Amino acid sequence: MINYLADAQIGGKIDLSKFEKTKKDPIPETYLPFLKEALARQSLEVNKDFVNFLDSEGKIRLEGSSAESDQSLVLAQEDGFSRGMNKDIETWRRDTEKNAANITEMSLTVMLNKFLKENFIVARASSYDDYNNGVDQVLVDKFSGEVICGFDEVISNTGDDGLSKKINKFKNRERGIGTNIKYGAKMQDGKLIRSEVKNVPAFCMSLRKVELGELLESLKNNPEKTTEVEEKIFAKLLDSLETQIFELDLNEALLIKTKIALEKLRTSI
Repeated sequence: MINYLADAQIGGKIDLSKFEKTKKDPIPETYLPFLKEALARQSLEVNKDFVNFLDSEGKIRLEGSSAESDQSLVLAQEDGFSRGMNKDIETWRRDTEKNAANITEMSLTVMLNKFLKENFIVARASSYDDYNNGVDQVLVDKFSGEVICGFDEVISNTGDDGLSKKINKFKNRERGIGTNIKYGAKMQDGKLIRSEVKNVPAFCMSLRKVELGELLESLKNNPEKTTEVEEKIFAKLLDSLETQIFELDLNEALLIKTKIALEKLRTSI
């Protein structure tokens, strides 16, 4: 006779907790509708004070004399990316939107805005700057119009292996002088306008997949107030930025700008 429930007592209660399934980890792409809605609201708030600065995805809009040609370049690049993966461009865009790297970028944009929105515009970089200058986010001082830094994210399974590779990529690409952002910002006659900015401090931000899952849950369940989970992740990111200052081999001028950017982030909370 097969003893299915060896510990069961006749007439007693069965402890069903022994048979409960382990809670599954969050699936990042299922949070995409929430993140899109959050970024759209974020853009509306920014655009109340700085008209048409951001699009509905929270990205800096392409405007200016070279916007049309730059948009054509972006389309050509996306066509090349999709062909390289044997996909049509619409399928490639849908798949790219759902991947963990994009979800990480969106979620960190929403989180940073919760902490920094009083003093800064937390914008996703234009697609042009994403593809050509390696910047995912641009942080703009609301009062001076200065672009204080850019961010590039990485998602990793364990540890910070992805972060180390990204930092080395920064070192080779920027050679200590920072990054250029074609669609940045500056204040002109009291108005924020799009402007190219050069030698901008740029940092890497890294999340492990388990942290991404925790962050997504926290953002969705607490859209207004920051939580302990978010505070922990934000503190970790700030500590990482401080470490990077000494890893990126910056020239003296950029080192000063980078330290000022980090201090502004710390004191703005």
